[in-house]
Amino acid sequence: EKWQMTSLKEIAFVIGGHYGVSSELKTRAGHLWSLSRLTFTHEMARLVLIEQLYRAYTITRGLPYQK
Repeated sequence: EKWQMTSLKEIAFVIGGHYGVSSELKTRAGHLWSLSRLTFTHEMARLVLIEQLYRAYTITRGLPYQK
């Protein structure tokens, strides 16, 4: 919800490797989001990310979300 209220023009989601992302990227990032302490394949990480974005969208819009 905070992101919707700011004047951000672009948001980039970066999925790191099994050791995460570089320290340079971490310092440049405005926000860090960890999906889990587990290691996922890139495909699974994308699926979890999309599902969480959809969930947040439906909650902020007051739409029904299947649990």
